[in-house]
Amino acid sequence: MIKGLKKVLPFFLIANTINLSACNNINNLPTRVNNIAIEQNANKNLLVRFNPEVTQNQIKAFKANIDVSSFEIISDSLNMVEMKVNNEAGFEKLKKACQNSNLIKYAEEDGKLTLFPYQAFPVNSGFSVKSGGAIPNDQFYGFQWNATSIDADKVWSITTGTPGITVAVIDSGVDPDHPDLKDNLLPLIDILNEDGEDDLYRTGGTEINYGGRDGNGHGTHVTGVVGAMINNAKGVAGIAGNVKILPIKAANHEGSTSASIITKSILKAIEKGVKVINLSIGGPKSEGTQALKDTVELAINKGIVFISATGNESNRFTNFVEEVTVPAAYPGVIAVAAFTKFNKVANYSNGGPEVEIAAPGGAGRSGEGEKIYSTWPTYKTYEGYRAGIIGPYAYLSGTSMACPHVSAAAALLLSKEPKLTAQQVRVRLLSTAIDIDAKGFDTSTGYGKLNIYKAMMANTHDKK
Repeated sequence: MIKGLKKVLPFFLIANTINLSACNNINNLPTRVNNIAIEQNANKNLLVRFNPEVTQNQIKAFKANIDVSSFEIISDSLNMVEMKVNNEAGFEKLKKACQNSNLIKYAEEDGKLTLFPYQAFPVNSGFSVKSGGAIPNDQFYGFQWNATSIDADKVWSITTGTPGITVAVIDSGVDPDHPDLKDNLLPLIDILNEDGEDDLYRTGGTEINYGGRDGNGHGTHVTGVVGAMINNAKGVAGIAGNVKILPIKAANHEGSTSASIITKSILKAIEKGVKVINLSIGGPKSEGTQALKDTVELAINKGIVFISATGNESNRFTNFVEEVTVPAAYPGVIAVAAFTKFNKVANYSNGGPEVEIAAPGGAGRSGEGEKIYSTWPTYKTYEGYRAGIIGPYAYLSGTSMACPHVSAAAALLLSKEPKLTAQQVRVRLLSTAIDIDAKGFDTSTGYGKLNIYKAMMANTHDKK
């Protein structure tokens, strides 16, 4: 990795919905694609946090003495401002002014970030209650081994979620017209666009505008795991199929994003009053920013259950385990690892002392079983042009897919017990997890495998 770059990664692998043998090792990945516009923009952004005692009048006075093209207060709670300039000389002058000011706690350059590179393959009646749990009538529910693996079907006899609970999915956006999602979706918030970035893909003389929707596919898949409509006789069943989803677009069709965009996305989720944040995005600890860490802490202090994927850079087959990425590694975040259909830690799943729980992520190499089946855009995305991936459903694998299972579990708990605090939800999930690796806590699965039914039935919030 080039020192100084800050990377954001989506943790997943797309699979063929027909030929599962095409699912190669998740560690053999193509070179990432950079978004030039965002990289250029990143070199001219500065995230500045003023000291807590600094007043708005002092901030205005500071602004009056600098030359910037944009000066945006992005968080009153954190006294955080984003500043932009149009040229390198002005940028260096701005950095020096910030470094010399005793009003400022820190000033950080906005990192050149990208989603994790992945391998893609071309896609060649009411509940009936039985002893195993509730069986929805969704057309492709039979493909969803992940639901029964965590006893979601047993919970569905109790609740499938309520519209009063909102989960923010910060990702590449969503297909707003997907027939299996649209009734559960709140209006998409396009932070990428708000930050002045277009999401245009040019191919063969054609220009496709993915503004206001998912141009990649990752976000639509993650959203479906949480909240695809349940028991609607079509598609798949979301684990929490009756909650509301707030899709926040924070990455473009190629997967490019920046630290400031992720930070703003979290702040927007806080502003909208969500109960759960799902962030299947991350980066190396060395590339984390203080602004991002502070914003995650703010969300948790506001009572939001914050859930993030641990990362896919491991190759356990060769005994290589990469450390947990940020923001999953930040204090208070529920860091989610991945396991396979066979209740084994997925080959790609990162590990470390920050791992708190494991959820279904699916196979990353042959012999690990099936992947995770969920929604995919109904239109042709960048992956459609690049690799022939066609929706409206697809198989993917990764901690990106594991993460929304835990977000859905939190949403189901809050649907049944809306007075639970974020910490109580966290403890309930962790204290009822089931060992699948070493006994007790371990650095591969944390406290164990997610079991939503046990979490729902528990009546204490004691630590494990």
